[in-house]
Amino acid sequence: MRTTGRILEPLGFAYPLEEPQPAAGFASRLAALNGRSLKDLLRDMSIPPRSLDKGIESAVRDIALLGRADPEKLLRYTPVPYGDRLFRVGDEFVIRLAVNRTYFRFCARCALEDMDHYDGPSASRPWLRLEWILSHFRSCPRHGVLLTATSPPRRPFAPFDFNDTMRGLIPNLARMADEAMASSPSPFQTWLRDRLGGVRADNNWLDDLPLYVAAPFCEALGVSSLHEPKVRTARFTVSDWAIAADEGFRIASAGEEALRALLARLNKAQSSTRGFWGPRDTYGYAYGLLQKTLDDPAYGKLRDVVRRFALETMPIEPGTNILGEIAGSRKVHTVRTAARDSGAHALTIRRLFQRMGVDEAEDQSGLMDHRVLVRSAEVHRVVAELKDAITAPEVEALLGVPRLHLKELVANGYLRALADTGSRRYAKRRFSRADIEELRERLFEGACEVSEPTNRQVDVTGARRASTCTIPDVLDMIFTGKLAWKGRLSGRKDYLALLLDADEVTRIVRSRETRSNLTKEETEAFLPGTYDRVVNKLIAAGHLTLVEEFSPDARRMIAVVSRESAEGFRSRFVSLGELCQKTGLHHKKVRLILRSAGIKAAFVPYDLGAFFYNREDVRNAEAQEPSLWHYNKVDAQKKAREQSTQRDTTTGHVS
Repeated sequence: MRTTGRILEPLGFAYPLEEPQPAAGFASRLAALNGRSLKDLLRDMSIPPRSLDKGIESAVRDIALLGRADPEKLLRYTPVPYGDRLFRVGDEFVIRLAVNRTYFRFCARCALEDMDHYDGPSASRPWLRLEWILSHFRSCPRHGVLLTATSPPRRPFAPFDFNDTMRGLIPNLARMADEAMASSPSPFQTWLRDRLGGVRADNNWLDDLPLYVAAPFCEALGVSSLHEPKVRTARFTVSDWAIAADEGFRIASAGEEALRALLARLNKAQSSTRGFWGPRDTYGYAYGLLQKTLDDPAYGKLRDVVRRFALETMPIEPGTNILGEIAGSRKVHTVRTAARDSGAHALTIRRLFQRMGVDEAEDQSGLMDHRVLVRSAEVHRVVAELKDAITAPEVEALLGVPRLHLKELVANGYLRALADTGSRRYAKRRFSRADIEELRERLFEGACEVSEPTNRQVDVTGARRASTCTIPDVLDMIFTGKLAWKGRLSGRKDYLALLLDADEVTRIVRSRETRSNLTKEETEAFLPGTYDRVVNKLIAAGHLTLVEEFSPDARRMIAVVSRESAEGFRSRFVSLGELCQKTGLHHKKVRLILRSAGIKAAFVPYDLGAFFYNREDVRNAEAQEPSLWHYNKVDAQKKAREQSTQRDTTTGHVS
């Protein structure tokens, strides 16, 4: 039963239904044409906002009736929730996060064409395209530019008012159209439009997959193809995602062979890396997507291709879970896995592989033990461990070097290990005595013999403590000739007999380049009127960027705020606190003056914990009114009321 007591009838004014136009966008345009906001129109017509937001058929048909539109066409391009994870759009399904319900992207050039093409109130002329609320669409094919994102005000459980949002953007449309970034034609988006229109191609390998599977996989595959496996996609721009989507579509649409060719290229890229070799660290973002969707059988075709290729080309450990299936017997060995499984030395296995005709096992190949692949589980014979080699504990005793220092000597290339099976136990490493003696000679090269060292002539560990530097730092000074003085205790040639000038080491450490970015505490001072919680919220919202930089004080890499992002934010926005400091006025007075000048907060204050305003708006107001900050309560309140009245008049009223 409707609260108005009337049966719905078509409104006096309506535009024809565009294609593809979702119901919420059509309703917003209909409201603007009839001088109402979307909220007021839905209330007057007793249409629950939540029903329109969820695309419930009865609500969509009511909107179609009001606007004299074909309800079937309106329903076809209206996203409707389907379960917890999906939305239905016509005959296709997309993931829930692919439907933008709190913001939209738009093409300013299309909006300008709408302004010229239609009559009626200016705010009612632009119309919302379906592509503008689907995150997979990032550019306008008509004008060849990237779409512009905007965040409209939105009430809980209600759709955003598209045309009311465009009302505030219309004055800047021409500038936004000129500033729009150029974009190349997108085969990925063309395919998406075809799918949404019900068109499929027999020669497209993706077209037997649901759209909610195929579209995200194209984007993920493009990320894996173009970026390193552990890339931070949170830092991607719209352009980055658009390029990745087209790259992934190019590969996936061509079929299984093209996909396997990409996986082979990613395998090859692992040949120069260190550490564990697994499919997630090799295939990157695309593999992560397949892992997160193991409970969805619709991804089965994609998982099968990647799983088979990984098992055929990677040294997968038996019993490893690969995309939901447990790997059986090993199909691929590396020098490392063969040494471990057979109990033979890795260098012995490498030489054995050479005799078997594996070119990658040669020392000149540059491949490390865990990157030399052999597709055979048989190792016919092994030899005894290398002669004339000593273990790490024996090196510690022979050279008199502490274990941590020996570890860094090896890790930084000052001492070569003849063989390493990858175990963390030093007993598994072997070293040549000749290399040990060569290291000793390099260690004391140019050292002066000292009988009675001074308080500032200390061994390596003492130099570290005095200068608070790391072991790699002090080793770098010793072996790269950065020290002007080295000494050696008389009668000794062990590692701790080496003497260094503590003052010289400290001076070198402190001569490093100082930080150029800002700590969070420094950011608070750099952005007047902010404090720790505000800075954290600015970082979380993406207005400030965190980077890593070496700190001479902490002697390590620390997270700091990019100076460029801080300066950019300060150049665009001014905080209420800064204005209070500048004017000497109470914050309530400053806010009243800004309201009287028609200046609104740039962000929702609750979201950031502080008020921020566009700096350019404040400067323009100061230029137009030199006495802006001369506070007169009565005048300021009067102007604020006038501003509010003007806004109400602009909104309009339907009697």
